[in-house]
Amino acid sequence: MLIDKINEIMKKVMTLSMCLLVTLTSLASGLEHNMSSNFDDKEITLTLNNVKEGQNLSIKDNYGFVLYKKVFEKSGNANQKFDLSALPNGTYYFEHEKDYEIKVIPFHVKSGEVTYDTVNEKIIHKPVVRLTDNKVYLSKLELDKEDVAVSLYYADDYNEFKVVHTENFEDTANIQRVYSLSKKNSGNYKMIINANGREYIEYFSM
Repeated sequence: MLIDKINEIMKKVMTLSMCLLVTLTSLASGLEHNMSSNFDDKEITLTLNNVKEGQNLSIKDNYGFVLYKKVFEKSGNANQKFDLSALPNGTYYFEHEKDYEIKVIPFHVKSGEVTYDTVNEKIIHKPVVRLTDNKVYLSKLELDKEDVAVSLYYADDYNEFKVVHTENFEDTANIQRVYSLSKKNSGNYKMIINANGREYIEYFSM
């Protein structure tokens, strides 16, 4: 099974490298953010307005494997053209990752035809973690009320992280938490948040 999975992934990567034609056709500025796609069976034009320098655009398969990734070097508006018709049949995702959210745009490939899944397009709100004095503030919008798991770690004298607190959230749309750290335990911390099928890691020192 593992070998079959590896072969499947390699096939997708090789196919994508041969068929994926990416053309940055325009960059401008001044419009509000939105994303749209114009499909012509095989060729896709993905429009990103108000892109910020350092943001990411990626294409993933249904297993979360990254087939394509681009880091925007300039702020403004971007039109990206893709020919994805040679991809194996299946479901794939455009992901536009910003500072505090990820826009997910699903599409399907079947027999060389590409269709856009508007029904399941969504925005994932990333967790926000900040440290003020000895208090850690965590906020996370979870409008679908999916489960969220939070673990706080402290680095010991050997710089090995040990868990000091865990917390699980269920059926919660707006997570707001404040964690007080002992001023006696200055040093390095990390927080791991598992949500939306992803793992977010934040490092901080006190």
